[in-house]
Amino acid sequence: MTTSGISFAGYTFATDKGCFTCKHVKDGAPVLLFVHEADGDLQFMCGDADHDFETQCIFLHASHVLDWQPDLLSLPIVDFGHMAERADAKSAWVVSPAPEYD
Repeated sequence: MTTSGISFAGYTFATDKGCFTCKHVKDGAPVLLFVHEADGDLQFMCGDADHDFETQCIFLHASHVLDWQPDLLSLPIVDFGHMAERADAKSAWVVSPAPEYD
């Protein structure tokens, strides 16, 4: 990380860029799903499909997640409106369009 920004997923973000993450990642689970939303928001998730966003997700600086899991600095390019998924922490990332939510 640099003082002017943090670079990952093909972009450079402000060092205080916020993101959403699930409590599982905060507690040490590997990030298996990264979402770069169409509006620029970021999500770092454990990959479980049964999250209640209101009770199981938190908002914090992306730099914290990257400090916990520095392998995320090598994410492939993930454009706006796309996501990257992997089966486990040692698997390759697969980038695809993110689903649209209402």
